[in-house]
Parts: sequence; structure tokens; C-alpha cells
Amino acid sequence: MVAKKRKLKIALIFMPINEIRPPVYLSSVGTSGDLVMDELARRLARWHEVIAYCALGKGQPQIEEFEGVQYRRMSTWLDRRLFHRRKIRRVMDIVNRGSVSQPLFNSPLWYRHFLGQVVADASRQDYDIIHIMNISQFVPVIRSRLPKVRIVLHMHCQWLEQLDATTIEQRINAADLVLGVSDFIAAGVRRRFPALADRCRHIYNGVDTVLFARPPGVEPKPKQLLFVGRLAPEKGVHILLDAFHIVLVQHPDAHLQLIGPEIILSREELFPACDDPHVLALEPYFRPGNYGELLRRKLSGFPPGSISFLNNGIKFSELMPYYHSASVFVFPSICEESFGMPLVEAMASATPVVTTRAGAFPEIVEDGRGGLLVERSDAQALADAILQLLSNPNQRAAMAQAALDRASTIFSWDRIAADLIAEYDRLLV
Repeated sequence: MVAKKRKLKIALIFMPINEIRPPVYLSSVGTSGDLVMDELARRLARWHEVIAYCALGKGQPQIEEFEGVQYRRMSTWLDRRLFHRRKIRRVMDIVNRGSVSQPLFNSPLWYRHFLGQVVADASRQDYDIIHIMNISQFVPVIRSRLPKVRIVLHMHCQWLEQLDATTIEQRINAADLVLGVSDFIAAGVRRRFPALADRCRHIYNGVDTVLFARPPGVEPKPKQLLFVGRLAPEKGVHILLDAFHIVLVQHPDAHLQLIGPEIILSREELFPACDDPHVLALEPYFRPGNYGELLRRKLSGFPPGSISFLNNGIKFSELMPYYHSASVFVFPSICEESFGMPLVEAMASATPVVTTRAGAFPEIVEDGRGGLLVERSDAQALADAILQLLSNPNQRAAMAQAALDRASTIFSWDRIAADLIAEYDRLLV
């Protein structure tokens, strides 16, 4: 007889930057990382006791129960007041001598007041696992106060590769497990810190395969292209516009739908220590106003009605009809991304994908089966791949089915949650 596994007590610490309003997929607030943590929390709660720590937003209750998860919200007022004041930021820059590997968000003081509240509360609990999203400086503080708890650091970005090596090594040495959202992330950490390689693994992000399932009888619109993501330089929207010009020559009735906010993050925040020539070439477009001006200039050359925008306030749960109406989903990211949530959303919607051969994308999309991969920053190659799918409906249909099969088999949230529980169990043996 197989022994029944005991119920674990798990704390999940969200990044305290955004408000969390469960379920995140019904909200227009938050990041894809918030969505991932929320989806995992609600599935873990089917078998285990789960408490989620997050920022207290205006008008929100300090404690809220939803689908078995208890959300405990902590004030970030002091942290925001400190780290959003220009004088404080200037002092920190002087202390760090402007080092790209020691940006403000890598400071041990970053959201330290929030962390203090979390640790005080956690000290009164009896957690088996504390699972932290992205913020490595939380690890040694929690370890010093709670020496027996198992600590999981879950990385949704490349900060462990990009930030000061000595500092990062000390932090992850205090963690029991470092998870990347792809093997691209985990492998990068293993390369940089070979002595700690045995604690670096990956758990993919997932997708709600029921929510994104294409309803019976709903067919894509002919020659409808879709992009979902921030309208930002590193996402390659300008390359997509150049490619779409080429597509229109052969398919003048094609239509491009762009969905996402025009939010330009600083290059230093996105890529603290970057030597990627594709990203460095984008430097001028990270300056305020430059990228919007570039896009408007390119858009002025298109026929009226050939491109549509939806870039304010759309919820995760409102995306499905757009995926279902698309013949091809196009995601021409220029940077090496940690994962690619829109890719798995498109795949779960049975929509073939054209994307770039970089970062985690080759782990997600099987080139030639569920989609096509092209080189970054290459508008002609992007256009050729789009044209190939628009001109071959049988290939497009076969790729749509292959994409759906892969999303259902590998990227369903139930599969991801089961994989995560297996990692927890391995830690507690």
C-alpha cells in the first residue's frame, strides 16, 4: 500500500510591486508572473494549505480567502515612499557607483518593510515551504529567521545571471531550490554557479487549456494576424510592422491585430548587464517617447483599416476570442525571453505560432510542427514564415492541432502544479 502523502503548509510570496486581485486572469492588473503564481496557488490549495503574501492595495482587505488560498496583504506604503523618491534613488546610485550589476531593485533594502511584515507573520506559522517569486534578497533574511523551512526561489527572469555574482551566489546558497520558468533560465544559473547546479531546476509556466479552448464551430478569420504583448522595443513590434508591409504585397486583404499596452520599461531594469547586440541596437528606443514616435511613423504608411489596436484595460480572460479569430499568432521578440505566456495561450487556442529562435521559445514551440521559428530582428524572415502559413491552409491546420496537443500535454496548469508538488516532495524527503 502506498503511504498517503501529508498535507503541506506552503507560503507563496508574490512580488510586492502589484496589487493581487484573485483570480488574476479576470483582472487587468498584474503581470504574467502574478498570473503564474496565482494559478499555482489555487491548484496547490486543492491538496495543501496555501497562504499567499502580497501587497496591500487601496480598498483591499488585509486577509481574503479565494478558492482555498488565503491571501494576506502587507503594506508597501513605506517601501514605495522610500524607493520612489528621486533623492533616495540618487543616493543608492552613488553607493553602488552606478553599477549595472547592482541596480536599485537588487538592494537588500528593496521592499524590506514588506518583507519584515511577511517574516513576522511567517514566524508564527509552521511552514514546510516558502516559495518566493524573483526577489533573491528575501532568501537570506528568511533563512536567518526560519532556519528549518525549505526555501524555493522561483525565477521568472534572468536576474540571477545578470546581477552581481558574489551577492547572488550568497543568496541562492541560502535557498534549497532555485526554479526557472524554463530550462533556458535554469541552465543559465547552472552555468554561472556550477557549485550550486544541483539545486537549479525548471518548472514551466502554464496555460488554462479549458479557458483558452476553441469553441466548437469557431473558425479563424482568413488572413488575420495577432500579436499580444507590450508595445515595447524588446517585443519587436517595429519588426512586425516591417514584416506586415511585405505580407500585404501578396495578401492585401490581410489584417493585423495588436493587443497590449504601450509600456516602455527602462533597459537597465529589463537587462541590467546586457551584451546582446540585438538588444543593444534598441538603445535609442528606450528613451521616453522615441518608440511611440517610431511606431506612429511606420503606421502612417499602412492602408486604413489594415491594423487594429486594443491597448488599454483588457483582462487576461478577454483575450480568448482574439486568439480564436487569428489565423496566425506572431510574436517577434528581439530579446531572449524567460518564457512566453502568449505563445502557450495561442497554442491552447489551436492557433499556429510564428516567433523567434531565442531564449525559451524553442522549448515551447516545436519548429515545423506547432509553429515556425525565425531569427531575431529579421523582418524578411518573419514575413516569409507568415506568408508560408497564410498560403498553406493544410499546413496551418496541422500546425494548429500540433500546437494544441503540445499545450494540453506539457503546459496545462494541472500538469505544472503536479510537477511543482513533485519538486516540493523531493525537498522534504
